[in-house]
Amino acid sequence: MYIRKTKSRDSTCFQIGHKVKGKFVLIKHVGCAMPADQIEVLRLKAEDELLLYENQLSLFPSRLPMTTAKLTNWHITGFHSVFGCVYDNIGFPNNMLRDLVVARIAHPGSKLATTRYLDQYLGIGYEKDTLYRFLDTLNKDELTRIAYDFVSKKDNGIALIFYDVTTLYFEASETTNDEDIRNKGFSKDHKNELLQIVVGLFVDRNGYPIDFDFYSGETFEGHTFPKAIKAITTKYQFTDLVIVADAGMLSETNINFLETEKISYIVGARLKGMSEKAKEPIFTHNFTQRPFYDETYTTKLVTGETITKRLIVDYSDKRAKKDEYSRNKIVESLKKKIKARQSLIKKSKYLVVENQGEATGIDQAKVELDKRHDGLKGYWTNLKDKTKPNEVIDQYHNLWQVEKAFRMSKGDLAERPIFHRIEKRIQAHLVLCFCSLLVMKETERIIKPTNISLTRTIELLGKVGQGETRIGNVTFLIESELSTEASTIIQRIKKHQNSDRS
Repeated sequence: MYIRKTKSRDSTCFQIGHKVKGKFVLIKHVGCAMPADQIEVLRLKAEDELLLYENQLSLFPSRLPMTTAKLTNWHITGFHSVFGCVYDNIGFPNNMLRDLVVARIAHPGSKLATTRYLDQYLGIGYEKDTLYRFLDTLNKDELTRIAYDFVSKKDNGIALIFYDVTTLYFEASETTNDEDIRNKGFSKDHKNELLQIVVGLFVDRNGYPIDFDFYSGETFEGHTFPKAIKAITTKYQFTDLVIVADAGMLSETNINFLETEKISYIVGARLKGMSEKAKEPIFTHNFTQRPFYDETYTTKLVTGETITKRLIVDYSDKRAKKDEYSRNKIVESLKKKIKARQSLIKKSKYLVVENQGEATGIDQAKVELDKRHDGLKGYWTNLKDKTKPNEVIDQYHNLWQVEKAFRMSKGDLAERPIFHRIEKRIQAHLVLCFCSLLVMKETERIIKPTNISLTRTIELLGKVGQGETRIGNVTFLIESELSTEASTIIQRIKKHQNSDRS
Protein backbone atom coordinates (compact mmCIF):
# COMPACT_ATOMS: atom_id res chain seq x y z
CA MET A 1 0.00 0.00 0.00
CA TYR A 2 1.07 3.53 -0.58
CA ILE A 3 -0.15 7.13 -0.67
CA ARG A 4 -1.05 8.69 -3.97
CA LYS A 5 -0.99 12.44 -4.34
CA THR A 6 -2.99 13.98 -7.13
CA LYS A 7 -3.36 17.59 -8.20
CA SER A 8 -6.13 19.44 -9.91
CA ARG A 9 -6.51 23.07 -10.83
CA ASP A 10 -8.06 23.93 -7.47
CA SER A 11 -6.74 21.44 -4.89
CA THR A 12 -4.38 18.66 -3.91
CA CYS A 13 -5.79 15.26 -2.95
CA PHE A 14 -4.39 12.30 -1.02
CA GLN A 15 -5.51 8.70 -1.46
CA ILE A 16 -4.44 5.34 0.00
CA GLY A 17 -4.33 2.27 -2.27
CA HIS A 18 -2.24 -0.41 -3.88
CA LYS A 19 -1.49 -1.67 -7.37
CA VAL A 20 -3.08 -4.67 -9.02
CA LYS A 21 -1.60 -5.59 -12.43
CA GLY A 22 -0.07 -2.15 -12.70
CA LYS A 23 -3.29 -0.28 -11.95
CA PHE A 24 -3.98 1.77 -8.79
CA VAL A 25 -6.77 0.36 -6.65
CA LEU A 26 -8.30 2.85 -4.20
CA ILE A 27 -8.65 1.77 -0.55
CA LYS A 28 -9.50 5.13 1.02
CA HIS A 29 -9.82 8.71 -0.16
CA VAL A 30 -8.20 10.79 2.62
CA GLY A 31 -9.25 14.21 1.36
CA CYS A 32 -8.43 17.32 -0.67
CA ALA A 33 -7.07 20.70 0.38
CA MET A 34 -6.06 24.02 -1.14
CA PRO A 35 -3.89 26.17 1.20
CA ALA A 36 -0.33 24.96 1.75
CA ASP A 37 -0.76 24.52 5.50
CA GLN A 38 -3.89 22.40 5.06
CA ILE A 39 -2.15 20.30 2.39
CA GLU A 40 0.67 19.57 4.87
CA VAL A 41 -1.80 18.54 7.58
CA LEU A 42 -3.64 16.30 5.10
CA ARG A 43 -0.36 14.67 4.05
CA LEU A 44 0.42 13.82 7.69
CA LYS A 45 -3.08 12.44 8.14
CA ALA A 46 -2.62 10.22 5.09
CA GLU A 47 0.63 8.84 6.53
CA ASP A 48 -1.15 7.98 9.78
CA GLU A 49 -4.01 6.30 7.89
CA LEU A 50 -1.51 4.25 5.85
CA LEU A 51 0.30 3.09 8.99
CA LEU A 52 -3.03 2.12 10.55
CA TYR A 53 -3.93 -0.09 7.55
CA GLU A 54 -0.49 -1.71 7.51
CA ASN A 55 -0.80 -2.57 11.22
CA GLN A 56 -4.13 -4.27 10.60
CA LEU A 57 -2.54 -6.57 8.02
CA SER A 58 0.63 -7.38 9.96
CA LEU A 59 1.15 -10.15 12.52
CA PHE A 60 3.64 -7.89 14.29
CA PRO A 61 2.16 -4.36 14.16
CA SER A 62 4.49 -1.42 14.56
CA ARG A 63 3.69 1.62 16.68
CA LEU A 64 0.30 3.27 16.22
CA PRO A 65 0.13 6.52 14.26
CA MET A 66 1.54 9.30 16.48
CA THR A 67 1.45 12.49 14.42
CA THR A 68 0.77 15.13 17.08
CA ALA A 69 0.68 18.91 17.22
CA LYS A 70 3.51 20.57 19.13
CA LEU A 71 2.67 23.65 21.17
CA THR A 72 5.57 26.01 20.48
CA ASN A 73 4.43 28.98 22.61
CA TRP A 74 1.46 30.08 24.67
CA HIS A 75 0.50 33.15 26.68
CA ILE A 76 -2.54 34.29 28.63
CA THR A 77 -4.69 36.96 26.97
CA GLY A 78 -7.74 36.78 29.23
CA PHE A 79 -6.43 39.23 31.84
CA HIS A 80 -5.71 41.98 29.34
CA SER A 81 -9.04 41.43 27.56
CA VAL A 82 -10.87 42.22 30.80
CA PHE A 83 -8.68 44.17 33.24
CA GLY A 84 -6.78 45.92 30.44
CA CYS A 85 -10.08 46.98 28.89
CA VAL A 86 -11.35 48.39 32.20
CA TYR A 87 -8.00 50.14 32.70
CA ASP A 88 -8.42 51.84 29.31
CA ASN A 89 -12.00 52.89 30.07
CA ILE A 90 -10.89 54.62 33.26
CA GLY A 91 -8.47 56.70 31.22
CA PHE A 92 -5.11 55.64 32.63
CA PRO A 93 -2.18 56.09 30.21
CA ASN A 94 -1.40 53.46 27.59
CA ASN A 95 2.10 52.55 28.73
CA MET A 96 3.87 49.97 30.88
CA LEU A 97 1.57 50.80 33.80
CA ARG A 98 -1.22 48.94 31.99
CA ASP A 99 0.77 45.68 32.02
CA LEU A 100 1.89 46.21 35.62
CA VAL A 101 -1.69 46.78 36.81
CA VAL A 102 -2.92 43.66 34.99
CA ALA A 103 -0.07 41.61 36.49
CA ARG A 104 -0.70 43.05 39.95
CA ILE A 105 -4.32 41.92 39.85
CA ALA A 106 -3.63 38.52 38.28
CA HIS A 107 -0.47 37.56 40.15
CA PRO A 108 0.69 40.06 42.79
CA GLY A 109 4.31 39.78 43.82
CA SER A 110 7.64 41.54 43.97
CA LYS A 111 8.77 43.59 40.98
CA LEU A 112 11.26 40.86 40.03
CA ALA A 113 8.53 38.22 40.25
CA THR A 114 6.31 40.48 38.16
CA THR A 115 8.85 40.63 35.31
CA ARG A 116 9.10 36.83 35.34
CA TYR A 117 5.32 36.44 35.34
CA LEU A 118 4.84 38.92 32.50
CA ASP A 119 7.45 37.12 30.40
CA GLN A 120 6.53 33.51 31.13
CA TYR A 121 2.73 33.74 31.24
CA LEU A 122 1.63 36.93 29.46
CA GLY A 123 4.24 36.97 26.71
CA ILE A 124 5.49 40.47 27.62
CA GLY A 125 9.21 40.93 28.12
CA TYR A 126 10.53 43.70 30.38
CA GLU A 127 13.95 43.95 31.93
CA LYS A 128 13.95 44.52 35.67
CA ASP A 129 15.92 47.77 35.32
CA THR A 130 13.48 49.03 32.69
CA LEU A 131 10.61 48.36 35.07
CA TYR A 132 12.28 50.24 37.93
CA ARG A 133 13.14 53.19 35.70
CA PHE A 134 9.51 53.34 34.62
CA LEU A 135 8.28 53.23 38.22
CA ASP A 136 10.45 56.27 38.95
CA THR A 137 8.48 58.23 36.33
CA LEU A 138 5.02 57.56 37.82
CA ASN A 139 3.27 60.82 38.69
CA LYS A 140 1.02 60.33 41.72
CA ASP A 141 -0.88 63.61 41.26
CA GLU A 142 -1.56 62.91 37.59
CA LEU A 143 -2.83 59.36 38.15
CA THR A 144 -4.96 60.18 41.20
CA ARG A 145 -6.46 63.07 39.19
CA ILE A 146 -7.46 60.58 36.46
CA ALA A 147 -9.01 58.35 39.13
CA TYR A 148 -10.87 61.28 40.70
CA ASP A 149 -12.22 62.48 37.34
CA PHE A 150 -13.43 58.97 36.48
CA VAL A 151 -15.18 58.43 39.82
CA SER A 152 -16.59 61.98 39.83
CA LYS A 153 -18.12 61.40 36.39
CA LYS A 154 -19.71 58.16 37.61
CA ASP A 155 -21.13 59.92 40.69
CA ASN A 156 -22.19 63.08 38.82
CA GLY A 157 -19.85 64.97 41.12
CA ILE A 158 -18.42 63.92 44.47
CA ALA A 159 -20.09 65.41 47.54
CA LEU A 160 -19.46 62.65 50.09
CA ILE A 161 -16.08 61.06 50.73
CA PHE A 162 -14.85 58.60 53.35
CA TYR A 163 -11.42 58.69 54.96
CA ASP A 164 -9.54 56.10 56.97
CA VAL A 165 -5.97 54.98 57.54
CA THR A 166 -4.08 51.72 57.72
CA THR A 167 -0.47 50.66 58.18
CA LEU A 168 1.77 48.76 55.76
CA TYR A 169 4.87 47.03 57.06
CA PHE A 170 8.27 46.31 55.53
CA GLU A 171 10.49 43.24 55.68
CA ALA A 172 13.04 45.22 57.68
CA SER A 173 13.44 46.21 61.31
CA GLU A 174 15.92 49.10 61.21
CA THR A 175 15.89 52.46 59.44
CA THR A 176 18.81 53.50 57.26
CA ASN A 177 18.87 57.24 58.11
CA ASP A 178 17.01 59.96 59.98
CA GLU A 179 14.98 60.89 56.90
CA ASP A 180 13.71 57.35 56.35
CA ILE A 181 9.91 57.46 56.22
CA ARG A 182 9.83 53.86 57.44
CA ASN A 183 9.47 53.84 61.21
CA LYS A 184 8.05 51.72 63.98
CA GLY A 185 4.65 52.65 65.34
CA PHE A 186 1.23 51.26 66.18
CA SER A 187 0.68 48.50 63.62
CA LYS A 188 -2.83 47.54 62.51
CA ASP A 189 -1.26 44.30 61.24
CA HIS A 190 0.17 43.51 64.71
CA LYS A 191 3.73 43.79 63.36
CA ASN A 192 5.01 46.30 65.90
CA GLU A 193 8.55 44.98 65.60
CA LEU A 194 8.77 45.92 61.90
CA LEU A 195 9.13 49.25 60.16
CA GLN A 196 5.96 50.64 58.63
CA ILE A 197 4.26 53.58 56.97
CA VAL A 198 0.78 55.00 57.58
CA VAL A 199 -1.48 55.23 54.53
CA GLY A 200 -4.57 57.41 54.34
CA LEU A 201 -7.19 56.57 51.70
CA PHE A 202 -10.20 58.49 50.37
CA VAL A 203 -13.06 56.58 48.73
CA ASP A 204 -16.50 57.55 47.44
CA ARG A 205 -19.79 56.14 48.72
CA ASN A 206 -19.36 53.03 46.56
CA GLY A 207 -15.83 52.28 47.76
CA TYR A 208 -14.05 53.62 44.66
CA PRO A 209 -10.62 55.03 45.61
CA ILE A 210 -10.18 58.68 44.59
CA ASP A 211 -6.90 59.65 46.27
CA PHE A 212 -4.40 58.65 48.94
CA ASP A 213 -1.36 59.83 50.83
CA PHE A 214 1.20 58.25 53.14
CA TYR A 215 3.06 59.30 56.26
CA SER A 216 5.94 58.27 58.47
CA GLY A 217 5.32 55.04 60.35
CA GLU A 218 5.14 56.58 63.83
CA THR A 219 2.42 59.10 62.85
CA PHE A 220 -0.76 58.96 64.95
CA GLU A 221 -3.74 58.37 62.64
CA GLY A 222 -5.62 61.38 63.97
CA HIS A 223 -2.71 63.64 63.03
CA THR A 224 -3.00 62.62 59.36
CA PHE A 225 -6.57 63.90 59.22
CA PRO A 226 -6.11 67.69 58.84
CA LYS A 227 -3.15 67.23 56.47
CA ALA A 228 -5.06 64.83 54.24
CA ILE A 229 -8.26 66.91 54.22
CA LYS A 230 -6.40 70.13 53.48
CA ALA A 231 -4.49 68.49 50.62
CA ILE A 232 -7.51 66.93 48.93
CA THR A 233 -9.78 70.00 49.25
CA THR A 234 -7.04 72.22 47.84
CA LYS A 235 -6.39 69.81 44.99
CA TYR A 236 -9.98 69.26 43.86
CA GLN A 237 -11.79 72.43 44.98
CA PHE A 238 -14.93 70.65 46.26
CA THR A 239 -18.24 72.41 46.81
CA ASP A 240 -20.59 71.25 49.60
CA LEU A 241 -18.29 68.40 50.60
CA VAL A 242 -19.11 66.04 53.47
CA ILE A 243 -16.23 64.15 55.10
CA VAL A 244 -16.98 60.87 56.91
CA ALA A 245 -14.42 59.37 59.30
CA ASP A 246 -14.37 57.06 62.29
CA ALA A 247 -13.80 57.94 65.93
CA GLY A 248 -10.04 57.50 65.55
CA MET A 249 -9.99 60.85 63.73
CA LEU A 250 -12.00 62.62 66.41
CA SER A 251 -10.29 65.29 68.47
CA GLU A 252 -11.19 68.84 69.40
CA THR A 253 -8.34 70.05 67.19
CA ASN A 254 -9.63 68.13 64.16
CA ILE A 255 -13.22 69.24 64.70
CA ASN A 256 -12.06 72.84 64.99
CA PHE A 257 -10.05 72.42 61.79
CA LEU A 258 -13.11 71.21 59.86
CA GLU A 259 -15.25 74.02 61.26
CA THR A 260 -12.63 76.63 60.40
CA GLU A 261 -12.35 75.26 56.85
CA LYS A 262 -16.16 75.30 56.53
CA ILE A 263 -16.22 71.58 55.73
CA SER A 264 -19.23 69.44 56.64
CA TYR A 265 -18.44 66.25 58.51
CA ILE A 266 -19.76 63.09 60.10
CA VAL A 267 -17.37 61.46 62.56
CA GLY A 268 -17.74 58.76 65.15
CA ALA A 269 -18.22 59.96 68.73
CA ARG A 270 -16.42 58.44 71.70
CA LEU A 271 -19.33 58.29 74.13
CA LYS A 272 -17.28 56.64 76.87
CA GLY A 273 -14.90 59.56 76.87
CA MET A 274 -17.63 62.14 77.50
CA SER A 275 -18.38 63.50 80.94
CA GLU A 276 -21.05 61.84 83.07
CA LYS A 277 -23.10 65.04 82.98
CA ALA A 278 -23.10 65.09 79.18
CA LYS A 279 -24.03 61.42 78.98
CA GLU A 280 -26.87 61.48 81.52
CA PRO A 281 -29.58 62.59 79.02
CA ILE A 282 -28.41 59.86 76.62
CA PHE A 283 -28.79 57.14 79.27
CA THR A 284 -32.26 58.37 80.20
CA HIS A 285 -33.42 58.75 76.57
CA ASN A 286 -36.24 56.37 75.59
CA PHE A 287 -34.96 54.83 72.35
CA THR A 288 -38.09 52.70 72.05
CA GLN A 289 -40.30 55.73 71.60
CA ARG A 290 -37.72 57.97 69.89
CA PRO A 291 -35.12 55.92 67.97
CA PHE A 292 -32.52 58.70 67.93
CA TYR A 293 -31.02 61.01 70.49
CA ASP A 294 -30.32 64.23 68.57
CA GLU A 295 -28.96 67.20 70.49
CA THR A 296 -27.27 70.43 69.36
CA TYR A 297 -24.19 71.73 71.16
CA THR A 298 -22.73 75.22 70.91
CA THR A 299 -18.98 75.75 71.27
CA LYS A 300 -16.41 78.42 70.55
CA LEU A 301 -13.46 78.01 68.23
CA VAL A 302 -10.01 79.33 69.07
CA THR A 303 -10.78 82.14 66.64
CA GLY A 304 -13.68 83.20 68.87
CA GLU A 305 -16.31 82.11 66.36
CA THR A 306 -19.33 80.30 67.81
CA ILE A 307 -20.32 77.11 66.04
CA THR A 308 -23.01 74.47 66.53
CA LYS A 309 -22.69 70.73 66.07
CA ARG A 310 -25.05 67.82 66.59
CA LEU A 311 -24.57 64.68 68.62
CA ILE A 312 -26.70 61.86 67.25
CA VAL A 313 -26.94 58.57 69.15
CA ASP A 314 -28.81 55.44 68.18
CA TYR A 315 -29.37 52.13 69.95
CA SER A 316 -29.19 48.62 68.52
CA ASP A 317 -30.25 45.51 70.41
CA LYS A 318 -27.91 43.43 68.24
CA ARG A 319 -25.05 45.78 69.06
CA ALA A 320 -25.94 45.59 72.77
CA LYS A 321 -25.69 41.79 72.74
CA LYS A 322 -22.36 41.99 70.95
CA ASP A 323 -21.01 44.54 73.46
CA GLU A 324 -22.12 42.36 76.39
CA TYR A 325 -20.59 39.25 74.85
CA SER A 326 -17.24 40.98 74.22
CA ARG A 327 -17.08 42.37 77.76
CA ASN A 328 -18.01 39.07 79.39
CA LYS A 329 -15.34 37.32 77.35
CA ILE A 330 -12.70 39.77 78.60
CA VAL A 331 -13.87 39.54 82.21
CA GLU A 332 -13.92 35.73 82.21
CA SER A 333 -10.43 35.64 80.73
CA LEU A 334 -9.18 38.03 83.43
CA LYS A 335 -10.76 35.93 86.19
CA LYS A 336 -9.03 32.78 84.95
CA LYS A 337 -5.65 34.50 84.79
CA ILE A 338 -6.04 35.97 88.28
CA LYS A 339 -7.05 32.59 89.69
CA ALA A 340 -4.09 30.89 88.01
CA ARG A 341 -1.81 33.74 89.18
CA GLN A 342 -0.73 34.38 85.60
CA SER A 343 1.06 37.63 84.84
CA LEU A 344 -1.11 40.22 83.09
CA ILE A 345 1.00 41.97 80.50
CA LYS A 346 -1.71 44.50 79.66
CA LYS A 347 -3.73 46.03 82.48
CA SER A 348 -7.49 46.19 81.97
CA LYS A 349 -9.90 48.86 83.18
CA TYR A 350 -11.93 46.06 84.77
CA LEU A 351 -9.16 45.05 87.20
CA VAL A 352 -8.78 45.94 90.85
CA VAL A 353 -5.11 46.80 91.29
CA GLU A 354 -3.46 47.01 94.72
CA ASN A 355 -0.69 49.41 95.73
CA GLN A 356 2.04 47.05 94.58
CA GLY A 357 0.49 46.97 91.10
CA GLU A 358 -0.85 43.46 91.54
CA ALA A 359 -4.28 42.64 90.08
CA THR A 360 -6.42 41.11 92.82
CA GLY A 361 -9.90 40.98 91.30
CA ILE A 362 -12.54 42.43 89.00
CA ASP A 363 -13.80 45.96 89.55
CA GLN A 364 -17.53 45.23 89.35
CA ALA A 365 -18.44 48.91 89.62
CA LYS A 366 -16.58 49.65 86.37
CA VAL A 367 -18.24 46.69 84.71
CA GLU A 368 -21.65 48.10 85.66
CA LEU A 369 -20.67 51.58 84.40
CA ASP A 370 -19.59 50.06 81.11
CA LYS A 371 -22.89 48.19 80.72
CA ARG A 372 -24.75 51.47 80.34
CA HIS A 373 -23.08 52.00 76.95
CA ASP A 374 -24.19 48.64 75.52
CA GLY A 375 -25.89 49.09 72.15
CA LEU A 376 -25.19 52.82 71.92
CA LYS A 377 -23.32 54.43 69.03
CA GLY A 378 -22.68 58.16 68.68
CA TYR A 379 -21.95 60.46 65.74
CA TRP A 380 -20.83 64.09 65.62
CA THR A 381 -21.91 66.19 62.63
CA ASN A 382 -22.32 69.83 61.68
CA LEU A 383 -24.99 69.01 59.09
CA LYS A 384 -28.10 71.02 59.80
CA ASP A 385 -31.39 69.64 61.08
CA LYS A 386 -32.71 69.19 57.54
CA THR A 387 -30.45 66.13 57.34
CA LYS A 388 -32.35 63.49 59.30
CA PRO A 389 -30.53 61.39 61.95
CA ASN A 390 -31.05 58.14 60.02
CA GLU A 391 -29.47 59.76 56.92
CA VAL A 392 -26.41 60.77 58.95
CA ILE A 393 -26.09 57.27 60.40
CA ASP A 394 -26.55 55.57 57.01
CA GLN A 395 -23.80 57.73 55.54
CA TYR A 396 -21.46 56.94 58.42
CA HIS A 397 -22.07 53.21 58.11
CA ASN A 398 -20.71 53.33 54.54
CA LEU A 399 -17.25 53.58 56.12
CA TRP A 400 -17.05 49.83 55.63
CA GLN A 401 -16.32 50.67 51.99
CA VAL A 402 -12.91 52.03 53.03
CA GLU A 403 -12.26 48.94 55.14
CA LYS A 404 -13.14 46.74 52.17
CA ALA A 405 -10.79 48.76 49.94
CA PHE A 406 -7.97 48.21 52.44
CA ARG A 407 -8.75 44.48 52.59
CA MET A 408 -8.60 44.25 48.81
CA SER A 409 -5.31 46.18 48.74
CA LYS A 410 -3.68 44.11 51.48
CA GLY A 411 -5.15 40.76 50.49
CA ASP A 412 -5.99 40.57 46.77
CA LEU A 413 -3.23 42.96 45.69
CA ALA A 414 -0.67 41.87 48.33
CA GLU A 415 0.20 45.51 49.01
CA ARG A 416 2.29 44.49 51.98
CA PRO A 417 4.93 43.61 52.97
CA ILE A 418 6.74 46.31 51.00
CA PHE A 419 10.27 45.51 49.85
CA HIS A 420 11.35 49.01 48.79
CA ARG A 421 13.29 51.39 51.05
CA ILE A 422 13.55 54.61 48.97
CA GLU A 423 10.56 56.91 49.44
CA LYS A 424 10.15 57.47 45.68
CA ARG A 425 9.90 53.72 45.08
CA ILE A 426 7.54 53.29 48.03
CA GLN A 427 5.26 55.90 46.49
CA ALA A 428 5.45 54.17 43.09
CA HIS A 429 4.42 50.88 44.71
CA LEU A 430 1.43 52.57 46.38
CA VAL A 431 0.43 54.27 43.12
CA LEU A 432 0.51 50.91 41.32
CA CYS A 433 -1.68 49.31 43.99
CA PHE A 434 -4.03 52.34 43.97
CA CYS A 435 -4.58 52.10 40.20
CA SER A 436 -5.02 48.32 40.46
CA LEU A 437 -7.60 48.76 43.21
CA LEU A 438 -9.69 51.11 41.07
CA VAL A 439 -9.56 48.69 38.12
CA MET A 440 -10.64 45.83 40.41
CA LYS A 441 -13.53 47.83 41.87
CA GLU A 442 -14.83 48.82 38.44
CA THR A 443 -14.46 45.27 37.11
CA GLU A 444 -16.32 43.95 40.15
CA ARG A 445 -19.19 46.36 39.47
CA ILE A 446 -19.43 45.50 35.76
CA ILE A 447 -19.50 41.71 36.26
CA LYS A 448 -21.78 41.79 39.31
CA PRO A 449 -24.92 40.84 37.28
CA THR A 450 -23.17 37.63 36.18
CA ASN A 451 -22.95 36.41 39.81
CA ILE A 452 -19.31 35.47 39.13
CA SER A 453 -16.91 36.64 41.85
CA LEU A 454 -13.72 38.55 41.17
CA THR A 455 -11.67 35.63 42.50
CA ARG A 456 -13.45 33.22 40.16
CA THR A 457 -13.00 35.69 37.30
CA ILE A 458 -9.22 35.71 37.76
CA GLU A 459 -9.22 31.91 37.86
CA LEU A 460 -11.24 31.68 34.62
CA LEU A 461 -9.28 34.33 32.72
CA GLY A 462 -6.01 32.56 33.53
CA LYS A 463 -7.14 29.79 31.16
CA VAL A 464 -7.88 32.14 28.25
CA GLY A 465 -4.97 32.58 25.88
CA GLN A 466 -3.45 32.13 22.47
CA GLY A 467 -0.27 30.74 20.97
CA GLU A 468 1.26 28.71 18.14
CA THR A 469 1.27 25.01 17.40
CA ARG A 470 3.36 23.12 14.84
CA ILE A 471 2.19 20.12 12.84
CA GLY A 472 4.99 18.76 10.73
CA ASN A 473 6.56 21.77 9.07
CA VAL A 474 3.48 23.97 9.38
CA THR A 475 2.78 26.44 12.21
CA PHE A 476 -0.76 27.43 13.21
CA LEU A 477 -2.13 30.19 15.42
CA ILE A 478 -4.48 28.80 18.07
CA GLU A 479 -6.80 30.22 20.70
CA SER A 480 -8.28 28.55 23.77
CA GLU A 481 -11.93 27.63 23.66
CA LEU A 482 -13.83 29.85 26.09
CA SER A 483 -15.83 28.32 28.90
CA THR A 484 -19.39 29.56 29.33
CA GLU A 485 -18.42 31.63 32.37
CA ALA A 486 -15.36 33.16 30.73
CA SER A 487 -17.36 34.01 27.63
CA THR A 488 -20.04 35.65 29.80
CA ILE A 489 -17.46 37.82 31.56
CA ILE A 490 -15.70 38.93 28.37
CA GLN A 491 -18.98 39.70 26.60
CA ARG A 492 -20.12 41.71 29.61
CA ILE A 493 -16.92 43.79 29.52
CA LYS A 494 -17.22 44.35 25.74
CA LYS A 495 -20.85 45.37 26.07
CA HIS A 496 -19.95 47.88 28.79
CA GLN A 497 -17.08 49.24 26.69
CA ASN A 498 -19.35 49.73 23.66
CA SER A 499 -22.02 51.47 25.75
CA ASP A 500 -19.39 53.88 27.10
CA ARG A 501 -18.25 54.74 23.56
CA SER A 502 -21.79 55.40 22.41
